[in-house]
This record gives sequence, C-alpha cells and structure tokens, in this order.
Amino acid sequence: MKITEDILKALQNCIHGIGSINEFSQQSNVNIETLSKYLSRKSQSIKQETWEKLYPLLKPYLPKNVEPKPMMKESRIPAETAAVKIDHKHTLLSIDEKILLDAFAELSPELKNKKLIEIVELARKAVLKSKSAEE
Repeated sequence: MKITEDILKALQNCIHGIGSINEFSQQSNVNIETLSKYLSRKSQSIKQETWEKLYPLLKPYLPKNVEPKPMMKESRIPAETAAVKIDHKHTLLSIDEKILLDAFAELSPELKNKKLIEIVELARKAVLKSKSAEE
C-alpha cells in the first residue's frame, strides 16, 4: 500500500487519538521502528501484512472518498469486513490472545482455514449448549 498524504495524516491523527506511538504500536501489533519509518517518510509503502494490522485502527481517520479497501490475503475478503470492530481507547489484547494470534500467523493458509472452521464449530456448539441450558 503506497503511503499517500491521506494515509500519513490518518496515521498521525490515529496515534494522537490513541495517545502515543507506543500505545498505537501495542494495539496494532506493529513495532515502533516500522511506524517511525512511515511517519518520517523513510518508507514509501506499507507491506500488505502490516496494512492489514493498521487498517482497522486507521479506517475512522481516513477520508471517506479515499477509503482504500485492502484485501485479506487468503480469503480475499475486504479487510474492513474481516476485521473485528474494536474500541480504540479501551481494547487491548491479553497475553494469551497475542500468543494465539502470533502462532496463528505462522500457520499455512490451508491450516489456518482448517483451524478457523474448527473454532467456529466449537463456538457454535457452545452457543447451542448455552441456549439449551437456558431452557
């Protein structure tokens, strides 16, 4: 993703809105050095993998008429559709969630799909069990 003026401005405003580059780095799971390269224009583009981490946080700060719609690599689903809606000021991942995400990122696309199907099935069973317990 080419770093346009709109993306740079969104990045600056988002960091300011969250409070600090350190906090933004934690929420986006992108290291501070990489973010600094973008802010100082030492890098002219953002890798797709990094963009997929940044976009959910930047989306509210991007102009509506210039809203890029990146695609998730394996699924070809627009990132804004696949991304979990988060409260930028209050949501932080737990250590366990970060470990799971890091481990998941290392899996092959085929294994990722298999594991996602397993997780969805487990969640479906848990919902059904919960509903039957309420009755």
